[in-house]
Amino acid sequence: MRAGNILKKEQGSVVVILALAMTALLGMGALVADVGVNYVKEAHLMVAADAGALAGATKLGQGKEAITTAVLEIVQKNGVLAEMVTVEVDEEQNGVTVKTRAPIRLFFAKLFAAENGVMEQRARVAKTRPTAIFDVFPLGVEESVTLDYLKEVNLFSSELLGGGKWGALTFKDENGNYMTGANIFREFLKHGYPGLIEIGDLVQAKGGVNMGPIRDGIKYRQDEAEKLGPSSYDNYPDGSPLVLILPIYTITNVKDEVEVVDFAAFYVTKLQGQGENTEVWGHFIKPHVNAAASVEGESQYGLTTTKLIQ
Repeated sequence: MRAGNILKKEQGSVVVILALAMTALLGMGALVADVGVNYVKEAHLMVAADAGALAGATKLGQGKEAITTAVLEIVQKNGVLAEMVTVEVDEEQNGVTVKTRAPIRLFFAKLFAAENGVMEQRARVAKTRPTAIFDVFPLGVEESVTLDYLKEVNLFSSELLGGGKWGALTFKDENGNYMTGANIFREFLKHGYPGLIEIGDLVQAKGGVNMGPIRDGIKYRQDEAEKLGPSSYDNYPDGSPLVLILPIYTITNVKDEVEVVDFAAFYVTKLQGQGENTEVWGHFIKPHVNAAASVEGESQYGLTTTKLIQ
């Protein structure tokens, strides 16, 4: 065979191989381009679903229409059309599920007979039971006490804290040492304990409460609440200083040490009396709170929070 013929055959083979390689490269390029575009869109749908579910959760208990309206408002602000959103509200309004959809856009991949489809993202927010809370009030109630949610009560009555004024709590610092002293107690009464208290934590509870710091702390909270405007136990702004988150505890076998088993909430209505005769009156309430951690289920003390489950 002549050298020229051999060369021509090799050149022909190279052309075929190059054509096949170019086809494969174009296919890969089309796939990468389309995947990138749709990945961004899918992430966008997830953000919209999460935001919508969280917005809907703020209306739980106010009716399905209010929940749905809140969801659609936020989802549309995130660029998803209302007709591409499905809102499912639990029958007892304990949760809301939001689904967002969008068509899968294929541009280059259509050249290779790929077909369009639909992508969907799902988010659910449900009411849960708080298990860990920041800024709790440094007073606790023993779990055997029955709380009355129907009438105004004195937080320091013998029915709640006993004749020995039990309930003043001492918390631990980052090194595990109990923080003591009237000034520390007074600051926690004003602002709450800045650390995290979880169900199962051990804290100290002592009798003989000094009412001076308690009066100072409650008065400070009343003054701060006035800056937020009028409020009442059944209508108060988020983060009201008049809402005290109280640990519920059970007594352990160690002297003065108790275990936190839950949380309750008390709304302060008035402060009266002086010195050891100081009285803090208010209502036990069942509010929605911001919790650091929670689990599904209900607390017997009525506190709820919401959690993005999926």
